[in-house]
Amino acid sequence: MIYGLILLAGVALVPGADRPQGHCLKALTALPAGAIPVSGNFQRVDCPSPKGVAAAFRYDRVQGSSQLSRSIAEGEVVPVFPEFEMSLVHPGQALTMVVLVGANRIERRVEALQAARPGQRLFVRSADGQILSVRYEPAP
Repeated sequence: MIYGLILLAGVALVPGADRPQGHCLKALTALPAGAIPVSGNFQRVDCPSPKGVAAAFRYDRVQGSSQLSRSIAEGEVVPVFPEFEMSLVHPGQALTMVVLVGANRIERRVEALQAARPGQRLFVRSADGQILSVRYEPAP
């Protein structure tokens, strides 16, 4: 979790700070405040002006990911969020848990209970209701 905070601080908006071109996103659909942003809902664009883009994201420690701090209208340009274009798991997403024991491979369908980035641990629920802590690694 500390990694996420450091990463977020690295791209947080500072009033009056210049942002390089291409480090903004255009919303492809309207999104409500509190939603977890998904890369598919945004398109990378050049920032219209170095100082004219309002912050729209905050880090949620409980969820372990960025969330929208305010509603975003379709077509609105906002600064990029840390997880943009990352393989991010969202709560409720169906996943396949793979366990390797010697030469045996066990696969089990599970549901993510929290958001996670590659390399982070998260809680998942199996079909029989068992809750497990696993490390998320995207499929190659």
